Amino acid sequence: MQKLVLRADLTSARLVAPLAALLACSGDESAGSSATYTTTTATTSAGSDTEGESESSSATATESTSDTMTTTTSSTTTGEPEPLMVECGAPPLGAEGANYQHTPAVSGGEPSYSWSAEGLPAGLEINALTGVISGAPTTAGSYEVTLTVTDSLGAVAMTSCPALAIAAGLSVDLSGLDAPCISGDASLIDFVQGGDEAPISCSAPGGTGNGKLPAGLGVDPTSCAITGTMAETRFGTWVWMVRAAQSGAELWVPYCATQAAQGAEAYAIKGAHSGGDALTPATGWFTPGEPLRFDGDAEPLFEVTTTCGNACFFAFSYTLSPSPFGVGACKDDKDGCFGLCPLVADPNEQDGDSQLKCAILPKEGLPKVGFAHEVWAKGDAAEAKFEARPWVLQYSVDYCISTDQTACTTKEKIVENGGGSNLEFAVIMRPKG
Repeated sequence: MQKLVLRADLTSARLVAPLAALLACSGDESAGSSATYTTTTATTSAGSDTEGESESSSATATESTSDTMTTTTSSTTTGEPEPLMVECGAPPLGAEGANYQHTPAVSGGEPSYSWSAEGLPAGLEINALTGVISGAPTTAGSYEVTLTVTDSLGAVAMTSCPALAIAAGLSVDLSGLDAPCISGDASLIDFVQGGDEAPISCSAPGGTGNGKLPAGLGVDPTSCAITGTMAETRFGTWVWMVRAAQSGAELWVPYCATQAAQGAEAYAIKGAHSGGDALTPATGWFTPGEPLRFDGDAEPLFEVTTTCGNACFFAFSYTLSPSPFGVGACKDDKDGCFGLCPLVADPNEQDGDSQLKCAILPKEGLPKVGFAHEVWAKGDAAEAKFEARPWVLQYSVDYCISTDQTACTTKEKIVENGGGSNLEFAVIMRPKG
């Protein structure tokens, strides 16, 4: 976690850097001819006996007793197999990017069987030995599929399946929300589109790009709703990513919770940006494969004010949640990868920009009441796993404003002398397209 501390007076500021399916068939055994073993004893009328044993598929036994002779004949035959038949059944609904599996049925004929299919959507295939259709389809639509089964004697059976429907991939539409994240009693399930209608499970895994789950809160794995009671005391809004899974497909959705109460001695914090105020997360956009940058040119803009006077000194310290920001060439730049003071174009700098001092407020006249700051971040192109999903950068800022030049010089003094003035503010980054 990177920590930065900034201190400034009226004229200067100083920065201190801190499926597979089962392969076995049903196990049916082949039907075939059988041999009958018969022992035959014949008695002649002359009274001489001849005994012998023979093996045959049919035999006759003759017995003679006094005046009566009885003849018995037994035999076996090989039955013909039942006609070869194949049934597709009812293919389940599939979805783009979701794991799919369907098993047609075969009967009759002479095992073993060989399967083939025509018309399957891209991403699905049929197992030639078992007939199981599986994979992850890539294109939504309705598909007419023909199945062919050949048995070990060369008999062939064919059938057409009912339309195999592939829905659009699992997604959410948050356009109906007043904020760029889900909060309160809402759940991502309220906004789900597409998918294969299988159950959805949710988790808040944390880690790089996944923001900060506030103390006291969690996410129900089945309803995907926020659980618990907010236990944070810092002022602002926390954003964390929730991962939803359905049939192997994943969906990442930002959730948020706000702690809107400030301490009695905290400074006034006013924030503004196109998406809302200091308690509303900002939204940034990135192009996959291109360097990352969030810099709204005074959007968002924060004003931190209190009673100060003609001699007014300020400082701030902040930490950042881990994210794809903060890697690459920006680490070697004198301004680093993150900042709260304005970042402006500068052709004399290698990366084309430089950071200015934060502004004392008011910019003209006395008495001074505080200062204004922004937020910005840079980095190399995001890893492939972040290219198609939203992710979060969370700022945790502590403020100090004083008439005493030595009151706000370190992280410890900022917290001690800042009257409990702090802010949690998040930027939700989304891929373009």
